Amino acid sequence: MAYYNNRREEPLPNEDINTWECVSENCNGWMRKDFSTSEAPACPFCGSQMESGTRHTHFLKNNNLHKE
Repeated sequence: MAYYNNRREEPLPNEDINTWECVSENCNGWMRKDFSTSEAPACPFCGSQMESGTRHTHFLKNNNLHKE
């Protein structure tokens, strides 16, 4: 028996978002600036420095009340 989803929702719109991107050539880690906890975070995967960048992806709102 196959599962069929009848919900016909519109896909989330893409837009440019500000990100932190890992500078290591062997790592492709990145994170949204809205979700980072410091002004100059280290890469969570390899520990290298991260630099500012942008990506074209879905917008997510950060609802964290304790954002520093």
